[in-house]
Amino acid sequence: MRAERDIALCAVADAQVKSKVMNLMIQKRIPYAEEWHKVPLFKRRKFEGAREVCVVVTHHEKAAEAKKQIEELEESIRSRVFFDLDGIV
Repeated sequence: MRAERDIALCAVADAQVKSKVMNLMIQKRIPYAEEWHKVPLFKRRKFEGAREVCVVVTHHEKAAEAKKQIEELEESIRSRVFFDLDGIV
């Protein structure tokens, strides 16, 4: 359940990428939660054909730090994290 001050940070469609993002959040002591959202048919191409995605939720004061840490991950991981959640959340 999302608290009032939490925001949706990004979405991940791949389980291995999700695991790496979650481990990063734990290592950097950034609070997070995960929500699963169904992807509308016309949006699936954007999310690698996934029917549902894991949306990473964090406290609004930690969102900038979390995004910065994710953007510092290696390209093969970073490129599979979606910050544009239009139509999902």
